[in-house]
Amino acid sequence: MRGVISLAVALALPLGFPQRDLIVFLTFCVILATLVLQGLTLPALIRTLKLEDDGSADKEETQGRIGIAGAALSRIEELAEEEWVREDTAERIRGLYNYRRSRFSVRYGDDEDGIEERSAAYQRFMRELLRAQREELIRMRNDGEIGDEAMHRIERDLDLEEARLEV
Repeated sequence: MRGVISLAVALALPLGFPQRDLIVFLTFCVILATLVLQGLTLPALIRTLKLEDDGSADKEETQGRIGIAGAALSRIEELAEEEWVREDTAERIRGLYNYRRSRFSVRYGDDEDGIEERSAAYQRFMRELLRAQREELIRMRNDGEIGDEAMHRIERDLDLEEARLEV
């Protein structure tokens, strides 16, 4: 969108306007120079100025994830009192959110408990399970046990589960 207005104004000049072609050409050149030259020189400028990511966005994200895990834990405690909430379900979910909070908290300090290593092992384990499920899913589709539509719906769920592992 950059330069569109300038080019539109230059093209809107009446055909008989003195040196209209020169104005359109110069406008196009200025737009090209500002987009292409600046775009191509930006990486070199960043390297020259030695600009680096300070990690503040990652820290904010981690802080946000710790905060929402804490909010979920608080809500679990409130809901655990309700008669429709099963104790085993509340306990399982409480463990999940405690684990998440611990895992993100170690990003601020030392990993004394080895939680990152355990997390990596868990993710590897889950990826192996997802791979086995995908292979079985494709086999079932190829053997005609399920159709393409069913396969795609299940595959979407597996994709979402795998994407969730990245967090």
